[in-house]
Amino acid sequence: MADDTPIIRSTVSRVVAAEALDFANVWEAKNGSEAVELARRERPELILIDIKMPGVDGLEAAAIIKAELPRTRLIFLTAYDEFAYVQRALKIGALDYLLKPIRPAKLGELLRKLHGEICTELSASSSAADAEIARDVTSAATPCAPERDPVKRAIAFISENYADENMSLSAVANVAHLSPSHLAHRFRECVGISYKQFLTEKRIEAAKDLLLTTDTTNEAVAEQVGYANVTNFYRLFQRETGMTPAQFRRSEKEPVPDAQ
Repeated sequence: MADDTPIIRSTVSRVVAAEALDFANVWEAKNGSEAVELARRERPELILIDIKMPGVDGLEAAAIIKAELPRTRLIFLTAYDEFAYVQRALKIGALDYLLKPIRPAKLGELLRKLHGEICTELSASSSAADAEIARDVTSAATPCAPERDPVKRAIAFISENYADENMSLSAVANVAHLSPSHLAHRFRECVGISYKQFLTEKRIEAAKDLLLTTDTTNEAVAEQVGYANVTNFYRLFQRETGMTPAQFRRSEKEPVPDAQ
């Protein structure tokens, strides 16, 4: 999201959150130069960019981005309902444009549509990539198991460091030598679930082991598996297991009655 007006950037972020769309990250840029830098570093699937910004404007920035990242989708934002701007935007490769002031309902509708297209495309590319890897790596346990695969490095890092409460996608991506957005896509392709869900499952499995093998308090268990916020731990544990930590501990430790 690139716009020199803070309220526009916050509006877009609110709409993304309200629609509960599974975008890995939402980045913000205040001008065209920042937008180009962010795009080069993060390689986003979708960019919403204002046409009129100080310095490098949206049209100039978009032309650079589209030349370097032709698969990136571009949506222009403009308060100028003039054909000349629209014509230039379409020549650059824009999918659509939105007039300011932005209507959240219209933006939400467009984001849902594009999110569906992105997911469909990633699913198709995942199948093709898995088939290619399977052909090239016959000794691997899974299509994504070769040592050179950055996803394997990410999995190993998460498995060893899940208890770090400051674990982040950026930290894992740094170990895997990929941008966060690229790793997020590759991770879902190879593992079948998101990085965040994989981390959650690792932490919950570790918590279950502690609950069954120690007398550690639930609060201490939460801290030991990476949750500084105990409420978040309780919520996620119940979501993943269908029980609270205390219920899980009791149910697994209670003896099973003999069959009569």
